[in-house]
Amino acid sequence: MPHSFLRRASSLALLAALLTPQAGALSDVSTWAQDGVAAAQEAGLMPSALESRSAQGEITRAEFCGIAVNAYKAVSGKAVFASGKKPFRDCDDPNVVAAYELELVNGRGDGVFDPDSSIQRQDLCVMLCNILDAAGIEAPAIAGDACVEDYPDVPEINDYAVDAMITMVDYTVVNGITNAGQPATLSPSGTATREQALIMATRFCTAFAEEKDTTPDDPTTDPWVDPNPSFPQTDAEKMELVYGVGGQKYQTAEEAEANMVEIAVPVWRLQADGTKTSDTAYLQVNYNLASIYEAVFEEIYNGDEQFPIKDVGCYSWRTGEHSQGTAVDINWEENMEATINEDGSLTPTTGSYWLPGEDPYSIPEGGDVYNAFISHGFLWGGNAWRSKRDYMHFSYFGT
Repeated sequence: MPHSFLRRASSLALLAALLTPQAGALSDVSTWAQDGVAAAQEAGLMPSALESRSAQGEITRAEFCGIAVNAYKAVSGKAVFASGKKPFRDCDDPNVVAAYELELVNGRGDGVFDPDSSIQRQDLCVMLCNILDAAGIEAPAIAGDACVEDYPDVPEINDYAVDAMITMVDYTVVNGITNAGQPATLSPSGTATREQALIMATRFCTAFAEEKDTTPDDPTTDPWVDPNPSFPQTDAEKMELVYGVGGQKYQTAEEAEANMVEIAVPVWRLQADGTKTSDTAYLQVNYNLASIYEAVFEEIYNGDEQFPIKDVGCYSWRTGEHSQGTAVDINWEENMEATINEDGSLTPTTGSYWLPGEDPYSIPEGGDVYNAFISHGFLWGGNAWRSKRDYMHFSYFGT
């Protein structure tokens, strides 16, 4: 199960909008905003929490966390997972928790987040700037057409938000609000509608998305890929490969993290119109399994299915093999974890369903994803245990 969003029963239902152009749509989208909202949906910025909500309604603090987390993924190219932590006593929304752990947002204090309150425009700008910090992206001052000094209400910006609003105005992420016969204003303490927030997030990603090399790595030059690998098969051989002769599982997060490395793997992304585009996903994995993970994802990418990967995660410090960097979860919403009832039916505990052959994100047994992992010594949670099914989960030691 994934970390750094950890998987949980309330984990993200990310973007049904990628399945069809109509899925996950806002209602009552203003005529002027239709193209912008469609672009945000196409870019994967709209969280499931906005499905069927009024586009003209005010965006809440929790709702914008969902947009911010998706924007972080877009500009950083890194996966994000829902954590089981509960930093706020009034909110356990996984998007809020993820945004908090990424340091995109803070609460009101005393364990309160106030998820249903509207977010001020200046706080929206602060969150967007926090995304840049979390992603390690610099936003140097630019001499563009937009200038914060053009707005008469600049003195109304709270001190903590001044730099953020200047940056977002400079990069034309935020524009002024115009009322008939009145000069445009920034309205820092004003609110934004859902459609406005999505359009701002799209501008933000357009301005700051990093250029990514989507060309699959050449195994002859990639230091992680052995062109002639031989994979251990027995548990003893696997233990020796991962931990060394006589080695033991990592006992602390510090020990585990010292043995992790980030790898980039080629993936296919499913677009709203049904086409697939090449992209790169980033994973924190066990250093000693890096070459095997690389080989697995190369096989998936080169498979006839062109299996689309929306969400993927490996290492996180918690129970199970994810704490060792030896397990991977893929497309968790569409590949549920579920308990097996006495009558043989399944009750989801994470994710919503598993519909191979119907949902393109669901992993079929015997398909490219399954075959790639199994051929490299992994077991699949879809058939490995009697007590539950975990269709998203591939683990090196079978737990």
